[in-house]
Amino acid sequence: MNDRHQHNTPSPTPLKAGAPSGRGRLPLLNLFRAFEAAARHRSFRNAADELCITPSAISQQIHRLELSLGVKLFRRLPRRIELTQQGAALANSVQEALVMLQTACDRITQRQDGNTICVDSAPGLGSSWLVSRLPDFRAQHPDVTIILQASNEDVDFARQDVDVAVRWGNGRWPGARATRLVRDSVSPVCSPEFRERYQLRGLQDLPALRNVTQLHVTAQGNTWTDWLAAAGHGSITFHDVHYFSDATLMLQAAMHGQGICLSSYLLAEHDLLSNRLVRPFQVELDLTDGYYVLTNRRSQDREAVAWFREWVCEQARRSVSLRSR
Repeated sequence: MNDRHQHNTPSPTPLKAGAPSGRGRLPLLNLFRAFEAAARHRSFRNAADELCITPSAISQQIHRLELSLGVKLFRRLPRRIELTQQGAALANSVQEALVMLQTACDRITQRQDGNTICVDSAPGLGSSWLVSRLPDFRAQHPDVTIILQASNEDVDFARQDVDVAVRWGNGRWPGARATRLVRDSVSPVCSPEFRERYQLRGLQDLPALRNVTQLHVTAQGNTWTDWLAAAGHGSITFHDVHYFSDATLMLQAAMHGQGICLSSYLLAEHDLLSNRLVRPFQVELDLTDGYYVLTNRRSQDREAVAWFREWVCEQARRSVSLRSR
């Protein structure tokens, strides 16, 4: 065999009639495993030793893969093999795909062992309060993996792959164990600049709310009437009302000085402590509704689930106790 035949990349072999195209069915996974091992070792023999099959079987599987793809993946030289240009390109993707498959298998195996729990939190509380506290849980339970996702949808433990959910409501969730996160309250919050602009410094300034914009979450009832009654004031018609689908968006608008809103302390805690938000009126309204920790009755006794439920409730109690100091 001359140098030209040894070193030039061969032209792709046309697909045989009836062979699957690149956009059709994928070749069998074991063909890719044989190819990846041979590409990594640059040897059919070493790949065969790793996979506990014969070098002839490795060669046959790679030949089947080449026929399926319609390209040569290796140059068969007298004492060694070399990846072709197409083979080198495929090897990188196959190695990455096999690592991803192995990682996914490891994760679901861990979940069956009880070391991984999926927590589905209301987006506002999850992003503004829960995320920053998760390192504490991981430090206490380093063997437990938390998968955190955010949703406002109704939880269906029978259908969804969720172990723990945190939702705002009245505590009645059929088919789930509901534990009140903490008894929280709501009060008006706004940006410091907004407070100064409208001179909102105490209850005597409540009439000024007629000149401002109310920020409101569409899915929640309007509790301003109840809060004003608790503050000893009659109803007020705001200058305007802006609606939001999520409490996080509402608080962001408040931080940008777009209006004033009612918020639970847990939801606004981080922004209150950093002075991005302030409470111009100190009156708080206790609500019958609140945040609840929901657990699947089938998994509520799992050790990792019980640890998380106890931990998140304790974190909420600490937050509320700091507010009252």
